[in-house]
Amino acid sequence: MTMLTAALPFVGFYGSHHDADLNYALEAMFCNDRGDSCPGLTDRVTGACNWPAVHRAYTREFAEAYCEEAGVNGARFESMDSPAFYNFETDRVFIELPPEEARRMMRTTSSASLDRVAKNRHTSRSGFISFYSADWRAWGEVEGWDHNQLQTLIEAYVQDARCELDEIGLMESVRCNGRIEGWVESNTTGIERLHRIHDYLRRREERT
Repeated sequence: MTMLTAALPFVGFYGSHHDADLNYALEAMFCNDRGDSCPGLTDRVTGACNWPAVHRAYTREFAEAYCEEAGVNGARFESMDSPAFYNFETDRVFIELPPEEARRMMRTTSSASLDRVAKNRHTSRSGFISFYSADWRAWGEVEGWDHNQLQTLIEAYVQDARCELDEIGLMESVRCNGRIEGWVESNTTGIERLHRIHDYLRRREERT
């Protein structure tokens, strides 16, 4: 079966709460008993960590949580894409979507919501030129829609079903169960040595 590619709403990592969660988890890994982090060690991890791999793991979890919460069936994480520079765009998350699920979502989404979301996302304005008609009826059959058009469908579908999804809430379990720390651990060369240094510093601080 040929799957469709759809983009999901995602604010990206640059200056966002997602990035703040990663930074908080990193600092928590190297905190003393008073809750103060060690900048020297966190800086070392920041420089040594394979952050693209951490971001992929994070966005995979995000895509799964989003689709489950939104009721998008049969979808699976496809990829994430990061811009070379964050001047005009941000990180994007893509899923593979079964055509029959796209058709089901199309049948159950109101025209009013599609009108509203398409107008908001695809109307040209100052600083933004749209390459799509703001009238989704001109796009043809949903099986031929691209990732941006399918994101419009997903957003309208969510508006009808739930009004909106809270990106912060979607990742609450990830923040609380140590998943972020695990991704940083497994993607940072030499982190064991940094943990040994951290343990030494904590023991020395206890003795003073």
